[in-house]
Amino acid sequence: MAANNSSTTVLPPPSSCFHLRDPSFQNVSERFTMNLVTAVINIITSPLAVISNSFIAVVIFTNVRLRTPSNLLIGCLALSDILVGLAVQPGYITYRLMENQHRSVPCFVRILYSNSFYICCGVSFMTLTAVSYERFVAVRLQTRYNDVFSSGRVLKYVVAIWTLNTLLTNLQWVGISKIWKGIHLILWFFCVLVSGAANIGIVFVLRRHRCQVQSHQLFTELVRRHRQVKLTKNISVVVGIYFLFNTPFLFAKIYHQILQQDIKTYNHYSWSETLAFLNSCTNPLICCWKNRRIRKGIETEFKKICCNR
Repeated sequence: MAANNSSTTVLPPPSSCFHLRDPSFQNVSERFTMNLVTAVINIITSPLAVISNSFIAVVIFTNVRLRTPSNLLIGCLALSDILVGLAVQPGYITYRLMENQHRSVPCFVRILYSNSFYICCGVSFMTLTAVSYERFVAVRLQTRYNDVFSSGRVLKYVVAIWTLNTLLTNLQWVGISKIWKGIHLILWFFCVLVSGAANIGIVFVLRRHRCQVQSHQLFTELVRRHRQVKLTKNISVVVGIYFLFNTPFLFAKIYHQILQQDIKTYNHYSWSETLAFLNSCTNPLICCWKNRRIRKGIETEFKKICCNR
């Protein structure tokens, strides 16, 4: 009988919140300080992300001159960052503080945090991939650029990106959540690879164009290409910083959920998630720094607000 008991496999208790795995509170005392610090950071940055990205989105979508394909994609990224500040960060804050205080997290908090996180991260990764590809097409096709990208087409791409990520997130509830969650994460990783390939291609195309311009000495062509190069470099900064902030969490998530490898401390999650959320505040700053038209548009909005007051 003792041998039979020792060979019996103990199944984990069923989750109390649908497909979401129950948090482990056994070692919460070790995470107490990190939970508190990262919660405070998100409390400070959440309203900043909402306000700053709201200005970016309003300026881009209400100003006809700013509704270029590349700016519309940046506007889509700003909408995603607004949702991060409105839903993802408050969900994270509530999650960590309740974990510290009560050793339990209500199901609705876990659902809000999980769903909003997967939607926002998916939209951001795919949008930045679209931004990288748009810049590659701009420097590669040049005169045929409008055949691939236009404001109307980009709006359709944006709707498709939001729809796809909402669908993949909701499919996690159909009973095979690991499969759909894995597909979602692999798709994010694929977006990173595509963006990297697009930016490498941009570097090679720009080098070739530089040689052609220097040999022909066409002034109008030189001015046009100089503008494209400047815009491409500015957007590459946004894309590069975004992936710098978000890649640590992506690899931690893939390592833990797809490769099924245990993480020694969940503090890695806390810091990688917080680092990803901080990017929602840095994107508007970079856009204002690198895009003069967006910066001027925000200054105009500020003047309107001051005059109304």
